[in-house]
Formats: sequence, C-alpha cells, structure tokens
Amino acid sequence: MQKYCEICKLPAHGSHFGAVTCRACAAFFRRAILAKRIRKSCKLNNDCSDFRGIKIPPCKSCRMRKCVQAGMISDKFQIQKLEDNIPQSVEVCLGRPTILLLSKSERTFVDVNYLIKQGLDILNLGSPSPLRPSQSQLEKMTLAISKPSRTSKKLSHLERDHYTQVWESDFLSAAKFLTHFDSFMKLPPGMQMQLLQAIWHILPKILKVVKTANLCHGKWEKQVFHLHEDFYVDLDDTKFDVSWMASCSYEQVRCLLFGEDVSTQIEKGVNAIYKLNLSEIELTFMMSQLCFEYASKRFLGTEIAEVCERFQGILAEDIHEYYTKASRNDNNYAGRLAKILRVNREILRTIRKLRDKTHVARTLDILTVDFSHPEMFIDSGC
Repeated sequence: MQKYCEICKLPAHGSHFGAVTCRACAAFFRRAILAKRIRKSCKLNNDCSDFRGIKIPPCKSCRMRKCVQAGMISDKFQIQKLEDNIPQSVEVCLGRPTILLLSKSERTFVDVNYLIKQGLDILNLGSPSPLRPSQSQLEKMTLAISKPSRTSKKLSHLERDHYTQVWESDFLSAAKFLTHFDSFMKLPPGMQMQLLQAIWHILPKILKVVKTANLCHGKWEKQVFHLHEDFYVDLDDTKFDVSWMASCSYEQVRCLLFGEDVSTQIEKGVNAIYKLNLSEIELTFMMSQLCFEYASKRFLGTEIAEVCERFQGILAEDIHEYYTKASRNDNNYAGRLAKILRVNREILRTIRKLRDKTHVARTLDILTVDFSHPEMFIDSGC
C-alpha cells in the first residue's frame, strides 16, 4: 500500500472513500461532505498545494478539490439515525454538490437607464389626475389605483419580455402613484428617485394579491397569480423561462428562493386579504404603509428613514379620519386596522427571508443577471 497520503503527503493510514489518505484528510472529507454550510472560495487563485496544516490552516476549498481529484467518493458513507424530514439545503434544491456550486456562469446585463428616465419624467410632470385641496392625502393617492380593470389572459409561457413588461409597468405605476402624495412631491428630486427605486416592487405586492383574489373569487384553487394588468400565470401550467437570469431551472430557483410551500404562502395571502374585503381607501393605506415601513427599515438611521416615519404618521391620521366619518359609523376600527397591519408585517417578514436567500443565490452564481442600477432590484428576488 502507498505509504503517503494522496492529499497532504503525510504518512497514510489506509484507504478511505476510494483514496489512500491519512486520518486527518479522511475526517476532513467526511465533514466537508456532511457540512450544511457553503465553503468559501480560495483566496489564492485555487493554487494551494500545502494541506499539512503545519504553518497555516489548509485551504478548505483547494483541499476538497484535491480529494475529488484523488478519487474520493461519498457512496459508502454510513449515516445513522437520519430524521425523516431532512431540511432543504442549497445542494438538495439544485441537485449539485457543494464543490460545484461556485462554478462560473455566463451573465446577463440589463440596462434600465431608459426606465429611470421615464420615471423622472413622470415625477417632474406631477399628478395626471386633478386633485382637490379638500381631499386628504390618502384620498388623493387612492385616485391612482381607481381605474377600471382590464381583461387579462393566462400565459402558457413566461419569457424574458414578460418580466420586462412587469418591471416597466410596476415602476412607472409606482411613480404615478407617488405623484398623488403631496408630501412626497415636496421632497428633493434626488430623494424622490431614491425612494421610488426602493419601493417600486413593494408597492404592487398587495394589489396583485387583491387582483389574484378577485380572479379566483377568493378561493385559490387554480394556482393562478396576477402579475400584470394584461396577463396572469398558472403555477402548475405556465412554463417559466429563467435561462437568461439563472444558471439552473425555474423549479430549482423557486425551491431555493421561496421553498416548496410557495403555493401555501400565496393561498394564505389571498385568503387573508379577500376576507378583509378592503375598500379603495384601505387598500391605498395598506399599500402605502407597507412601502414606507419597508423603506424606513431599509434606510435605517438616514434622513430617508425619518421622512418615511413622517409619511406613516400622515397616513395614520388620514385613515383615522376615514374610519371616524359619520357616514361610516365605524368608530371601533382598531381590530380591523390591526388585521391590516398584521398582513403587512407578514409580507415584510417574507421579504427579509427572500433577501438572505437571494444573497446566497447571487454569491453562488445561481442568479446570473446584473443590472445597471442594482439598488433598484434589492429584495426583488432577482
């Protein structure tokens, strides 16, 4: 038998996992394969050769690569007392071992400068709807969503052009919505654009769930979800093309970012909002409160956070006035408002979870799309 370990060149102990190694390298290989965390990439251009650990700790990435090159395999692992429900890991979702996760992929670049320019034009023009001074700011903002619904169609294939349509529609609709908010329009132009870039994909979240609920009459049985005023998707039937933005399949991306219970999450959201039976004023408050609460946390400790806190105060006063109007006869509204805010908190919790998973997907080159304005797509799932 060979006298020296094929990995570190120290005295060998025997054959382990298909290669002649010492005890230390065999133990390392076992730990590395069973580890749940992702190994960091080599800082020395993947050129490490000393794995003895005498002077400095050996590079784990290169050491693992050397193990694989030496023919070490995990087929004969004896893992006892496994639980029935093994939590999903990145490797399980993607069907790739950890050592292959750091492979380079071709990347797609998306230039959204044209969209920024269109958004600036909308902000400079101001509100397209006539606003009456007697209206509260919340009532003025409601005008932005008070428009007749259009007949939408189910997509059999969701391709790159459809994603672009959704981004364009959501971004420009958010810009128009904000022009109805007097306090927002008093901000410096630079801060206006910074806020718009942060919340454009947050603002339509609730509206899309409302339209999904209307589409399925409050019973989410057909797996449909409203994406755009012209189309919706069926999570079972629609084919999602993510080849231009990811290095793996849609099913794998969905598993990694949203987990296997994404349908359950959507169903809960649809049921919760459908039961609320929101008025247009309540829907506007819910959308706005979610956006400014999100932005205040994202820009914590900055002037923008203070501005968003002030905006939430204005919205709170307006919704109070709405509920206490004599015509509504609904002075005991605390319970209803608590339900609205509870749904918003759940959405924010989901966004925070998505942020962490998106960071992992980008680090591992699973998401392979880059943007001219990356700050626009933070927490968007891209």
